[in-house]
Amino acid sequence: MNRVTATIISSTFLSVANAMSYAGFFIMMSLICLIVLVWMYVYLPETKGRPLEDMSRYFAEITGDRSLLDAEEMLYRNGNDDASLSERESRPAVESTARSQRNLVPEKPPPEDAHIVGTMA
Repeated sequence: MNRVTATIISSTFLSVANAMSYAGFFIMMSLICLIVLVWMYVYLPETKGRPLEDMSRYFAEITGDRSLLDAEEMLYRNGNDDASLSERESRPAVESTARSQRNLVPEKPPPEDAHIVGTMA
């Protein structure tokens, strides 16, 4: 989208600036920027103080991207199926943290031509 917009502006700059003057062209561009700023303020959510995982989940939900949501659900289910609640309470927290980190790391790297699919690709 950025390249398309830049191409349109740069290819029409001289003809539009000659038709309405340079000052008029730059005033028009400043008004467009102001409109975009207001739109971003109204429609983009505030992300200050939110973890990256929450933002990824939020944007996956509003865009309908199920790949991230399905992956999180699978990780959650695999984490809950590994051990019962009583075993988890008896183990130290350090061991369970190390085990959960081992589950997140793949055993072998993906092939070099693999494509990443998701919201944060």
